[in-house]
This record gives sequence, C-alpha cells and structure tokens, in this order.
Amino acid sequence: MKLSNYFFLIFLFFSSVGFQGCGGVKTQKLNLVANEVKSQIVGNAPFTIQEGEKLRFSVRWLGMEVGTAEAVVKGIEKVNGRDAYHIAAYARSNSLIDLIYPVRDEHHTYVDTEHFHSLRYEKILREGTFRADEVMEYDQENHTATYFSRKNKTKKKMFIAKNTHDQVSAAYWFRTQPMKIGDRIHIPVEADEKNWDLEVRVTQMDRVEIKGLGTFDAFQIEPMASFQGIFIRRGKIRGWLGTDEKRLPLMMKTKVPVLGTVTVVLTRYEGW
Repeated sequence: MKLSNYFFLIFLFFSSVGFQGCGGVKTQKLNLVANEVKSQIVGNAPFTIQEGEKLRFSVRWLGMEVGTAEAVVKGIEKVNGRDAYHIAAYARSNSLIDLIYPVRDEHHTYVDTEHFHSLRYEKILREGTFRADEVMEYDQENHTATYFSRKNKTKKKMFIAKNTHDQVSAAYWFRTQPMKIGDRIHIPVEADEKNWDLEVRVTQMDRVEIKGLGTFDAFQIEPMASFQGIFIRRGKIRGWLGTDEKRLPLMMKTKVPVLGTVTVVLTRYEGW
C-alpha cells in the first residue's frame, strides 16, 4: 500500500479515542444534554473554503515524528471553463526516514466553486523507487472521467456517480456539511480508477486539547467503508473535526499494516 493512499485519511482525520496523552494531545468526552447538542451542532454548515488556508500536520510513529503533511488553498483557477478552488496537498518524510524510504508526494484537486464537486485531480508520487504522475479529469455533467498517466502514457475513460469527489476534494466537501451526533453522511468518491460510496458516521462530541493550538470542541467521526488501498479493513479508524466555523481536521490515528499505529496531529493553521 502506497503512503499516498493515506491522504484521504489525513484530511478527513479519522482518529482513535486512545489518542489521549499522545504528543501533547488530550481529549475529553462531552456529555451534552439534547438541547445543548442541538444548539451547538445543528444548522447550516459553518465552513466555507478560505483562499490562503494552510494546514500543517505532524505524522508520528512510535512517538517520533517521521514526516509532515500540508494542505493549501492556493486560489481560484479556470478548469474547462469553470471556476475552481485549487487545493494542493503535500507529504514528505523526515531525514531519518529518508535513509530508508524517502517520500515526496504531491496532490492537486480542483473543486468547482458552485457545485463543490471535483473537476480535476492530479497526483505526483515519489516513494522509495516508486513513481507515479497521474491526472483524472471529471466531466460531472456527463458522469464520466478520463484517467491519464503522464509516466506510462496510458489513457482510460470510466463512468462516475453524480457529484463525484476525489480523495482530497471529498475531505473539503465533508467539512462544509451540517452535522450532528448520529448522522451518517455519504460521499461518492472515485479512487484508484474505481467508484466508492463512503459512509462517515458522526459518533459523539469531544473536547480536544492540542499543545500550542488550544482547546477545541470536536466531532468524533468514523468511516464505514473499505477502499482498496485507502481504508483498512482491520481495526478502527476515527478522527476529530472541529465544530466551529473553521471545521479544522484536528487529529487522526490508524493502524497501518507492518508499521503499526500511525498518528497525525494538526500543528499549525493559517488563513483564519
């Protein structure tokens, strides 16, 4: 499994209850009565994409930082005549991991500013000796997508669901959704040239403290679908997403085959 396949997890941020006390992070379950829950988390979606928003994450394994990830809203560009948010995501290993398995991954999504679905997705992967340079163009009106590998010069066309998302645009769309405890939110996602129906459950609210950033009320969320190469069938994957207008993806924790538990923590955000 390529490390790039965890980008979707990083930006939706599925994390474990067992995160408490890890790397300056503390969580506390909020036991809210019904009217408090309604007043705090029901209503119109508070989040809108902010040009210039930059999120930076620390990727940790065995208590050590092994890499970083970053997501940046670079601005609005034209894609096939449509205005689109250009969002770039990057991942890189640190100097220690570089000696064994260097990672330099780059992802670009172009999200329609009106309908908020994906118009284009590009990924450039440099992981050890593995290389990939791929583009997926989405024709949302005709429900088709065209895949092209710049490396292998191969091209393929496929059908997609209505308002399909790529791995990164899905996370930003999810942040815009109104939600409350008990909700099950479905996202049509194209990944690895296949169509998937992702269900994300909103399970509870927690109070999350991150050293250097502060304390946040957060939704605890859990994905309920298995993507080949993205979601892991064994073990729970959960996350915390801030409830305020920033809807910050705060933390994630998951078990990776061979490596064991990998955690990702938001360390910095700009643009708000």
